[in-house]
Amino acid sequence: MPITIAFDALRDDAFRLIVGELIASAGVVALILHWFRFRTTDRSTLYFGLAALLYGLRLILELTALRSYFPYVPWRVFESLITLVIGLPFILYIGSTIGRAYSWFIRGVVAANILLAIAGIIRLSQQASMDRVWFATSILTFTVLAGWVCIAVFPKIPIDREVRVLRIGLLALALFALYQNLSVIGLLPRAGFLEPLGMVFLLGTFIYVSAARSLRLETGLIAIRNELEIARQIQTSLLPKLETAIAGLEIHARYAPAGSVAGDFYDVLTDGQGLGVLIADVSGHGVPAALSASMLKVALKAQAGQMAHPEEVLDGMNRTLSGMLGEQFITAAYVYFHAERRELRYAGAGHPPVLLWRSACRRIESLEENGVFLGPFADAQYSAITSPFEPGDRCLLYTDGLVEAPNQKNEELGLSRLSEFLTKSSELPANAACSSLLNLVMAWSVSEPESQQDDITFVIVEFGDSRASGGLARSR
Repeated sequence: MPITIAFDALRDDAFRLIVGELIASAGVVALILHWFRFRTTDRSTLYFGLAALLYGLRLILELTALRSYFPYVPWRVFESLITLVIGLPFILYIGSTIGRAYSWFIRGVVAANILLAIAGIIRLSQQASMDRVWFATSILTFTVLAGWVCIAVFPKIPIDREVRVLRIGLLALALFALYQNLSVIGLLPRAGFLEPLGMVFLLGTFIYVSAARSLRLETGLIAIRNELEIARQIQTSLLPKLETAIAGLEIHARYAPAGSVAGDFYDVLTDGQGLGVLIADVSGHGVPAALSASMLKVALKAQAGQMAHPEEVLDGMNRTLSGMLGEQFITAAYVYFHAERRELRYAGAGHPPVLLWRSACRRIESLEENGVFLGPFADAQYSAITSPFEPGDRCLLYTDGLVEAPNQKNEELGLSRLSEFLTKSSELPANAACSSLLNLVMAWSVSEPESQQDDITFVIVEFGDSRASGGLARSR
């Protein structure tokens, strides 16, 4: 007889160890997966991972051999603690999957479980009898199991293949657990370890549903990436392709979106005598900002007849965009360069100042003549200032993503460093200076264009000899 009992105990331990390690390992994997998906709002993987880990640990703590080898460890206390709290992740998993329509039931069970857990922990700390706590826990368990069955049969959410699989897994676990609990109190014949087998069955359904969700999510992400790539190509095509020759004026630009699409925009108007340059920045990021930025192309084209008057250009664009941006707004700077007169006119709408490098005196001037943002106020008024320029002078228009680019110490690049760069790079060709400036800001923020925090766009206009024929070049 002792040999038979020892063999039965060894067999039970082997079963508990194998099943416990399997379930606990699955719980750890689920928690790791959730960790790598920390931005997701789906908490089902987290709840299942906690439930599986606790369930597997409880099976391992029940090993007869473990308790025999370490008799002084309070195994029953640990097992009791797990039993008191294990219902929480289970019911939360139900609530985050097929029980979303039964929030009142989920909240009630969670509250009851927390109260029982607190009461049980107090009794354990006092080394008092746990009979009443276990009796209340049994009643709660039967209630929860009945609720599981009801939720699984009537999920009140769209019934797709994943819901069907989850429903089968939860029903199997609930029925196995119900049978084992009834067998423990003698209402049904003993049937071994049905509940762990039900847990293994639920584990299989979870793996299937997780794989199906991941596949569907990846398919959706691929479709979104493809659509964003198309949107990026369309947005890039809206930027000017400058091939018209303008005597004495050379222009280069860099456009580095923070994502696939950007809220920054620049464009150029020409009338044969001069050059009008607009640079703008839509509030926000991503697709909403990009959609608003795309409207700037049409809004600027509508002002081509008055392109030599920056204040009228911004006024007309503001009237066009007013009421179309929702809660967004646009900052903008517009400069008209008259090549023959060697004169520029500038107006701004809540935009960072334009920087002008004076080659003759080797100093930086800051041009700022700002009205309010474009969009929110239809009756806003704008004004312009006029400034001369000479051959060798350079004008820099930019968005705030350039000067506000942070480094690892969260220090911004700032106007002073930008002005210092313009001074040091004055001997470089304008296009090379553009590339050098982009390299500077990327090195400052220790990032690549696809990982930067804000869109970065800037335009450099260099004044040459107005009597010499020159090409108008642009690079991105």
